[in-house]
Amino acid sequence: MKNILKISTIIIILFILGSCGNTTKNHKDEGDNHDDHNDKSEVISEGNNEHEDEISNILTLQLKQLEVMNIEIGAIKQVNLGGALKVNGQLELPPQKMASVSAIIGGRVQSVVVIEGDFVRKGQVIARLSNPEFINMQREYLSAKSNISFLEKDFKRKKELLKDGITSSKSFQQAEANYFEGKAVLNASKSTLQLMGVNVTALESGQIVSSVPIIAPIQGYIQNVEINIGKYVSPEQEMFEIVDNDHLHIGLKVFEKDIDKVKVGQKITFGLTTRPDKIYEAEIFALGRAFDMQTRAVKVHAKIIGNHEGLLTGMFVEARIITANKKVDALPDEAFVKENGLDYIFILKKKDKDNVELEKIQINRGVSDLGFSEVVFINQTHKDTIVVTKGAYYVNAELNKGEFEEHEH
Repeated sequence: MKNILKISTIIIILFILGSCGNTTKNHKDEGDNHDDHNDKSEVISEGNNEHEDEISNILTLQLKQLEVMNIEIGAIKQVNLGGALKVNGQLELPPQKMASVSAIIGGRVQSVVVIEGDFVRKGQVIARLSNPEFINMQREYLSAKSNISFLEKDFKRKKELLKDGITSSKSFQQAEANYFEGKAVLNASKSTLQLMGVNVTALESGQIVSSVPIIAPIQGYIQNVEINIGKYVSPEQEMFEIVDNDHLHIGLKVFEKDIDKVKVGQKITFGLTTRPDKIYEAEIFALGRAFDMQTRAVKVHAKIIGNHEGLLTGMFVEARIITANKKVDALPDEAFVKENGLDYIFILKKKDKDNVELEKIQINRGVSDLGFSEVVFINQTHKDTIVVTKGAYYVNAELNKGEFEEHEH
C-alpha cells in the first residue's frame, strides 16, 4: 500500500513540473510574438508618419480657386534692398503738361463728348457751348468787315484830295482815324472769334454758327469733368482738367541733414500704398536750390523709368534713394507665412490646364523694405522657380484644413 502511494505521489509531481514548463514556454512564445507585433506596429507607424509628413506639405488647387481666392504666382525678383535713404513725396507733372480748360466767353453747355479717363489729342473738340451772344458777335464781325472796305476807300480818296489841295487836313485826318479805328475793331473781333473756335473763313462765306467748340489745349487724359449738358458756365469756371501722364515724375522732400547724400543720376526705388506688391524705379534729374523754411527740406525731382501703368498725378509715394547697391532675391511680404517661428513659402511643383500643385518649403527671410523681403533658400533651388507671390496665407489655410480633415477621418 505504501509503495502504491509513493508511485502516485511521484506521478503527480512529474505532471505538475511538466505543466509549469509548458506554461513558461507558452508565455515566452506569447511575449516574443507580442514583441514582434510591437516592432511591426512601430515600423508601420513610422512608415505612416513619413507618408503623412510627405503629403502634408503638398496641396493641389484648381486654377479657378486661385482666381476666386485672389492668389497669384510668379517669379522671384531681384530687388535692391541695400543701403538707402528713406524719403517721401508724390507724383507730379510739370505745369506745361497740365491744363485747366475754361470758356473764353460764358455760355450754356450744349454737348459733352468725353468722360474722365478718355485720351484726347491737342485741338480735339471736347464740348460745345451755346449763347445768343455768339451770333451777335459774328454779325458784328461781318458788319465791321463790310464797313472797313468803305472806310479804306474814303481814307485813300481823301489822301489824294489832300495832295491836290482839294480837301482840308482836318477832313483827311478824320477819314484816317475812322479807317484805323475800323481796322482795329475788325482785327479784335476776328481774334475773339478765333479764340472762341469760330472758323472765320467759313463765317465770311456766310456760315454763322450758334454754338462754339471747347478745344483741348494739350494731349493727355481727361482727369476731371465739372460740367453737364444744360449747365451755364462763366468764363472763369473750370470745365475740364487734362493731364499728360507720359511726363509724370516724382517730387521728393529730402531733409537738410541728408542733402549731401543725394546727387543727380542716383537711382530710386519707390512703391505705392495701393500696389504694395510692385516696386517702381526712377532716377534723379534735378535738385532744388532752396530750402523750404517750414520743413527744412529740399525738393528733389526724379523721372520714372519704364512703365507708368497705375501711376497718377497726386499719388503719395514711399521712396528709397539708393546709396549702396545690394540686389537680392526677394518676394512680396504676402508670399511668406510664419509657423512656430519659422518662415515658409509655396513653390509650384506642377501645373496643367486645370490644376496647380504647390509645395510648402521652409526658407530663411532676410532684410525687408518697401513691402518686399529677401528670400534665402535652405536647399538649392532653381533660379527660375515659380512661387506663390500673393495670398500665401490662404494657401496655407487650405493646406491646414486638408490635414485637419484627414485626421478627422
